[in-house]
Amino acid sequence: MQPEETKPEETQTDETQAQEVEQEPLSPEDIQKHAQKFAESLGETDAKPVGQIAQLIEKCGLDFVTKLAEETEKIEAKDGIKTHDRKRRRTKGGVFFFLAKGRMDAKIRQEIFPNFGKHADGDVAPLGIDWSARAEHMTPLKDEVGQVNNLTIKLIGRPGKVHTEGGTVMTVIEQKVVKAPPYPKGVPPFEDVEEVTYYYVYMSLKQWQKVESYMDDETDMLIIEGTAVFDSEMSGIGILTTGLSTKMMERQKRMNEAQKAKDKEGKSDKKKGKAAKSSKSDNKKSATPSQPAKDLGDLPPSVSDKLKQLYSAADTLRQKIATMEEEGKTSGLNMTRRLLETTEKQIATLEKQYES
Repeated sequence: MQPEETKPEETQTDETQAQEVEQEPLSPEDIQKHAQKFAESLGETDAKPVGQIAQLIEKCGLDFVTKLAEETEKIEAKDGIKTHDRKRRRTKGGVFFFLAKGRMDAKIRQEIFPNFGKHADGDVAPLGIDWSARAEHMTPLKDEVGQVNNLTIKLIGRPGKVHTEGGTVMTVIEQKVVKAPPYPKGVPPFEDVEEVTYYYVYMSLKQWQKVESYMDDETDMLIIEGTAVFDSEMSGIGILTTGLSTKMMERQKRMNEAQKAKDKEGKSDKKKGKAAKSSKSDNKKSATPSQPAKDLGDLPPSVSDKLKQLYSAADTLRQKIATMEEEGKTSGLNMTRRLLETTEKQIATLEKQYES
């Protein structure tokens, strides 16, 4: 009588035993050895990160930590990951812990990293998604989309070549690099996008005439506000301008508004008011007169408007300087004087340019 074969059963038993051995929890000594090994590969030498890696192995498993370490190596081989404020690249260990915090159970994460995402008020800010995973989350949302009621855009930059056709003024502005500024936590950071985006700007002739002379100053910037629409025929973004200004115009507007508010409040001290008026008069004697040296009616409308704004700005600055000197304030005085000097130079340049 032949004995029954037992090899398959024995083999199966051996595999089961092997699986049971693999699933057995690691000893504290083994956990520490693995943690030390991972820490060395990540460039972490302090006791705290080594201890955190040991806790990750104990609470999340060796496989979890091994996969994180492998992914960290792949990310480091490429461009790495920048810090949230995008001022520098994360260290290798920083990438590892960044991945770990985003993928582990929230309860365990709070045990290992008790200060994770806490604001000053103690609230926890959940970690945002990885930018590379955006399609995974966004694509399903296209099945139930919302609707836009109004879309506006604000563009700040220098215009290109300008073309006028009837009452429409057109120019093209390109954006070569989209830089990623720091965003609030939860808004995913992304790498700088080095692709050219074209903006096709449509303005009215009246809008353009108000800012045209300001563009003679190469340091000034257009501020374009309007409706944005994707133009498939032009492969870019069309902007239908509703508001047009420049940075210099906005500065002058703010100064004029501040001065009007100050004049409305008035001065309770008459003596101080008289002294300020006297000081202002002294300043006017040494500076460019606020009234035009010629009839502004002889000038193009855009130039005439700009000169009026410059005269008004110069008067405001002189009054501000006089008040600061009278009150003994030194903070910002030199800056205001320099701004007055720049404004006076612009006045002199325009007046000389259009002398008859």
